[in-house]
Amino acid sequence: MYHSQIFSIKLFLLIQYFAYADSQCPSNFLKGPCSCIESNSSNDPVLLYPTVIESIPIRSKSIVCEHIENSLFDLRSFFVKLSAILLTAGQKTNNVTSFNDFLLHNTKMKHLPRNLFGNITFTNIILYQNPLLNSIDVNAFNNTRNKIEVFRTVNTSLSDSKTLFSLIREFTNLRFLSMENDKLKSIPDYAFNNTHLRYIWFGAHFKQTSQPIEYIGKYSFYHAPSLTSLRIFSPLLAKIGKYSLAMNRISRIVSDDLSQMLYIDIGGSMIDSYSFESTSLTRLRNRSTFLRLYNTSIDYLDENVFQPFLESNPSSLLDVQDSSLSRSCDSRSLWIKSEYCININSRENRVYGTACCSF
Repeated sequence: MYHSQIFSIKLFLLIQYFAYADSQCPSNFLKGPCSCIESNSSNDPVLLYPTVIESIPIRSKSIVCEHIENSLFDLRSFFVKLSAILLTAGQKTNNVTSFNDFLLHNTKMKHLPRNLFGNITFTNIILYQNPLLNSIDVNAFNNTRNKIEVFRTVNTSLSDSKTLFSLIREFTNLRFLSMENDKLKSIPDYAFNNTHLRYIWFGAHFKQTSQPIEYIGKYSFYHAPSLTSLRIFSPLLAKIGKYSLAMNRISRIVSDDLSQMLYIDIGGSMIDSYSFESTSLTRLRNRSTFLRLYNTSIDYLDENVFQPFLESNPSSLLDVQDSSLSRSCDSRSLWIKSEYCININSRENRVYGTACCSF
């Protein structure tokens, strides 16, 4: 799943305009900065945007608004008018105002207002390359909040964690949250209350993206019981509090199946051997966990922190990559050798990325 290289973004847009009677898109209306994406036969890519770091596939029956130079452009008015057209023209059609993806791409917009979409609903919200966007009204997605399954931001100026997480907690069907290269400095206490949420990504190692997070609150992920992947990459994060990673779902199944594990990826140069508070890695409620630490300043593994983590579930694993531990074995880390480095090529090996397991 992980890749070492940075990918070019490929934004696949297939745009076909038809009379509304045979179409999902009102072609006579969408002539401004917003386009309706429609595919009636093929999902093959036909248009590429060679910008920054990844591929963003846009599905059929989606709206893309891009290259808006006017920061005061009235996007809400646009969707109110579109809602009226759709409801008038398709009053006998089920789900006429239900769309798949909304992509806001490469604009100078600064704010997303209350009730942004009118009566239109989306399942995926993608805010990509909007560097001036610094605020979203807490009620911006009122009409669609129960529909949203994916919420992604890349390269915005969003930083108001209180408003942002108040908004996110209202997404009752959220499955995937990804925020990369924004301005978010903290994750508040009890940040999430999303029972279906499986993926929370604040930056990604393989894409070399991050968030300037300095603080993770207490029980931030406690009410995300379906969580399977948590990624936090920040150059400013220096402390993992004893309640920061607490989970509320008890695992009663002992399994070495990696697909059943909780993956926690944490990276940042300010993370060192003193960053993890006592019990910070033992409040995972017996969940089988693969903890992977990237590009840190850890020079030894504190037995009082990492040994209880490994003992909390016999299937839990620890991987320390790109740190001084990979080059030499500090005497304070020798405790892992006899019990957790049984054989470097064996499935029983439970600690990776350290020279302590290579001699």
